[in-house]
Amino acid sequence: MQNTADMFNRISRWYDFLNHFLSFGMDIRWRKRAIQRLIKLSKGSSFLDVATGTADMAIEIKNQYPKAYVIGVDPATRMLEVAKEKIKSKRYNIQLIAGDGESLPFKDSSFEGVCIAFGIRNIPNRKKALSEMKRVLKKGGILVILEFSKPEGIIGIIYDFYFHKILPFLGWVFSKDKKAYRYLPDSVEEFPQPFEFAREIVSCGFKKILIEYFTWGICVCYVAFKEE
Repeated sequence: MQNTADMFNRISRWYDFLNHFLSFGMDIRWRKRAIQRLIKLSKGSSFLDVATGTADMAIEIKNQYPKAYVIGVDPATRMLEVAKEKIKSKRYNIQLIAGDGESLPFKDSSFEGVCIAFGIRNIPNRKKALSEMKRVLKKGGILVILEFSKPEGIIGIIYDFYFHKILPFLGWVFSKDKKAYRYLPDSVEEFPQPFEFAREIVSCGFKKILIEYFTWGICVCYVAFKEE
């Protein structure tokens, strides 16, 4: 986890710009749609954003639900510094804590909703992190996960070329960090396919899983429910 945190600390200055630029702004739409589902399906107003990074998901919760109580947690302290400035400019009340998904610093049953966007594949022990997210959820709470996937067909061929050739090059041009933007496609390749990952979520004790594909399957939204 520490090595990954170090990598994100190195690119924290460019992280938001490159997210939007390299995804053609689609990452903004994906987050909005995921948070719509989080808020609509949850039964309360307390939310935790795991691997919050620069707090885009946490901020989107407040955009859609101003009265929500929101905490973001991330191991990369420089990313949290960027997040603090963004939150300050929005005048939102969002608490940020340095920590990682494998050992969440919260009591059992603390939140009605938990989310994590493009962060679960960066956690070495995914099952431990999923179990931790279930632990801090209240009964009937929901977990929303956004993660990249690998589309099929002609879209998959085009995406594969862009993701493995063009994206790492553009990421390096702006950030001057070759490893960070090589890591992204490599980590997506190693991540389980949607139904395999859904089974992994169920194995950690979640009752029901909904899978929704965004933008031809480039991004997948998983909604998992904790038992009542």
